Amino acid sequence: MHLICGPISMLKILNNSLIPVIEKDIPHLHVLLVDDDSDESYLFNEALEHAGLNIRLSRANNGNHLLSFLLSEPTPDLVFMDINMPYKDGVEALAEIRKNPRFETLPLVIYSTTNNENSINACYKKGANLFVIKPNNFDGMVKVVKKVCTVDWTNYKKPSREEFVISEGTS
Repeated sequence: MHLICGPISMLKILNNSLIPVIEKDIPHLHVLLVDDDSDESYLFNEALEHAGLNIRLSRANNGNHLLSFLLSEPTPDLVFMDINMPYKDGVEALAEIRKNPRFETLPLVIYSTTNNENSINACYKKGANLFVIKPNNFDGMVKVVKKVCTVDWTNYKKPSREEFVISEGTS
């Protein structure tokens, strides 16, 4: 499934007058969300829309679907994946993706409710770029999603283990 999220009215100033921006003028980010919970996926999509970002969102329901997607579809710019999924969990999928040289630089962000240190350490060691603890309110979700989606992934340097986890309270 592919969705386009973006600000409702985009305008730019040209010669002191406002003109609508044509979508092709605005670079968009292709984000893949991997989560088996349809309610979480809906909220994530809503958070992207409220963040005012020009994003094309694709979805996968589990780790197996994620791997199939990566091998058969155009590679997304950014992947958010839950840890707790059926068939193949996020840590297993993460390890398998990082074994493939084609996906060596693909930004993989774990997006989970867990704050378990063992899970966080496993994700760090297996090659996740960031670990985001899902906020427990919508405004927090919008802030966190916007923060991660606006990272300059082309010049990204993996943070230390201490800076690897992002939560609602992280600035």
